[in-house]
Amino acid sequence: MSHRAAQTWAVVLLSIGLALIPAAFAESVVRRSSTGEPQTLDPQLWTYGQDGNLAQDLFQGLTTLDSRANVVPGQAESWTVSTDGRRYTFRLRPNLEWSDGKALTSADFLWSLRRIFDPKTVSPAVALLYVIRNGKAVNQGRLPVTALGVAAPDPRTLVIELEHPAPYLLDLLVHRAFPVPRHVVEKYGRQWTRPEHIVSNGAFVFGEWRPGSHVRLLRNPRFHEAASVRLDAIHHVPIEDPKNAVVRYRAGELDVVVTLPSDQIDDIRRQFGAQLRLVTQLGLEYLAFNTRRGATADTRVRRALSMAIDRELIVVRITRAGEPPAYCVVPQGVLNYPTRGCADFEKMEPTQRLAAARGLLAAAGYGPSRPLTLRFRVNNSDTQRKIALAVSSMWQPLGVKVELIGSEMKAHQQALAQGDFDVARGAWYGEDRDALSFLRLLDGRAPALNISGFDNAEYKALLDQADNSADLAERAAFLQKAEALAMREQPIAPIHVYVSRRLVSPRVSGWVDNPRGLHLNRYLAVR
Repeated sequence: MSHRAAQTWAVVLLSIGLALIPAAFAESVVRRSSTGEPQTLDPQLWTYGQDGNLAQDLFQGLTTLDSRANVVPGQAESWTVSTDGRRYTFRLRPNLEWSDGKALTSADFLWSLRRIFDPKTVSPAVALLYVIRNGKAVNQGRLPVTALGVAAPDPRTLVIELEHPAPYLLDLLVHRAFPVPRHVVEKYGRQWTRPEHIVSNGAFVFGEWRPGSHVRLLRNPRFHEAASVRLDAIHHVPIEDPKNAVVRYRAGELDVVVTLPSDQIDDIRRQFGAQLRLVTQLGLEYLAFNTRRGATADTRVRRALSMAIDRELIVVRITRAGEPPAYCVVPQGVLNYPTRGCADFEKMEPTQRLAAARGLLAAAGYGPSRPLTLRFRVNNSDTQRKIALAVSSMWQPLGVKVELIGSEMKAHQQALAQGDFDVARGAWYGEDRDALSFLRLLDGRAPALNISGFDNAEYKALLDQADNSADLAERAAFLQKAEALAMREQPIAPIHVYVSRRLVSPRVSGWVDNPRGLHLNRYLAVR
């Protein structure tokens, strides 16, 4: 071979090699839609789903979930429970680290749990953890944080003492007891989650946040099971309009879509086949009535409005994914809850309901000469707008006039927190498979969860009686009475139980359908 020919072949081979480099070293990324822009990266302050998904990627608690959404060891490798069910002793994994390389010990969990309960933190879901001894008193400022029933006798041992047995504790710790890095929080205060400061302990670390585009998370090499994480990165892409999400999925810009437009379900099924995943969930779509002020502070008005809603029509004509209509706060599928306390008008014929609703509104002082006018808030989703329009039309025979107010998710959530509505769309997925996870939505001591502002002494007492019962049957009876009371008062109108609507690309592996609709990204991979 001549010298010139050898040079030519060398250039060709080099070119081929360079062309193969991107394929050989291509980044392994899953791009999944999110229901809105994040509101916080602090795992102890999240309320809404988009923030909870980020928290699960960035942080890990004592317990976590497997790919089927079952509770498994997380930062703790094991635990024991006392015979009375009131003392849990966790043994941490050895050599745990924060993403900046600093050792993570039981002292971090102790400090973090105290931070959750500290009134200055204003953790929105802290009431879910009141089962921890002295938790309520600490959170209300009646005891110091050091009185919380948590101890760290050595660097790998954490002890949690409870007010009463709580069969759901291990599940609850998955979502609501994430550790935070004390050395970073104390240095930067509320600014600790800024991109240049944030430190985490989960399967991923923060990469970047481009508002309107994506939140990029990167694989955490210091995660205790980093070798099992097969993705280099996750992109959470905020898309509030499900139709836009489908367009981008069709164009190959997304690998996972978590909400789908109801009116396209049949077309999506025909086009994508097995890529469409429809699974009944432990989740509730509902309307919250403002019980603090205005016409909806009257139980008669709330009952009338709820009775006039034709749930069956909504799920058949609008949502279209097989959603069960809902007349109860608690969906079917929770554990240790055989009998639910559903609305007493569930079995009434539509004409009977409408007549009863007219009578209730008349008794409350509303009629042709004094029509009821409501401000109805909904987030900007095509399905939610259609449900709101359908409900508004169902109220028209009652002479009800509706001002429909649509807004982006963040503005919608802020309006709900401020109580700026008469009626508002609400949604909830169970924190665990316990009825109490849903009944807390109406607990006057949990304002961040309780959109309606419902505050009923008898209801709270029933929840307390359930909490203090060690007998599962007796506990269920108290919870059933509480649910029945709530459905008589109708602070919320349940609409339907969720069916998760997902599109999952064939290039994604590791996705396992489950009734909780929880899919940790650490188990995913791309082909």
